[in-house]
Amino acid sequence: MIGDAPMITSTDKEIQILFLEDVPLDAELVSSALQHDGLKFRFQRVDTREGFLFELRQHPPDVILSDHGLPQFSGFSALALAREHCPSTPFIFVTDAHTPDVEIEKLAPDVTDVIPKRDLSKLAPVIRRALAEPRRRLTREQRRQTVQKLLELVAAYELDGAYIPICSWCKNIRDTDGHWLLPEVYFSRHLELKFTHGICTDCWPNFARQK
Repeated sequence: MIGDAPMITSTDKEIQILFLEDVPLDAELVSSALQHDGLKFRFQRVDTREGFLFELRQHPPDVILSDHGLPQFSGFSALALAREHCPSTPFIFVTDAHTPDVEIEKLAPDVTDVIPKRDLSKLAPVIRRALAEPRRRLTREQRRQTVQKLLELVAAYELDGAYIPICSWCKNIRDTDGHWLLPEVYFSRHLELKFTHGICTDCWPNFARQK
């Protein structure tokens, strides 16, 4: 595995951006949007698997941007390579593809975010946030501690048969103090877990009709 690029703790410093994009004009629009937002960066565009892999190996980026549907090399394939070689580097889809697969990728812990090309004003803030709060992979000890917390959490419901009460209507969870909490709030509070949000395939048709 290739080591990650040195962590950037401030976006006042110049950052290295690798962009998988086969349309030069779209890459220019992304670059212009980032410049307009005041981001300091060096920009490298590639449009093949070979070029992408070369940059990962020779010039590990601070941020990876990727379109979704390149003819010969998909964004999902790029994501797999990025996680193999630079597992902690933020990976952001920049695409106007409207498919359930793209929305589901928002739920994956390997994707930082999905930014529409028609709304590039959101890109620089997402990059800044991703670099300010770098991804962490849990160590073996941290995973052990999380499992232990989960066991202790379930044990707190022992008098109720170790079942965790959940509302059959809104799906909120009742804690041992009798408070009903959103699932992400409940598990964040008790297990210190973080959540991403996206749209599942069942909800995608309704979501798309509202746009």
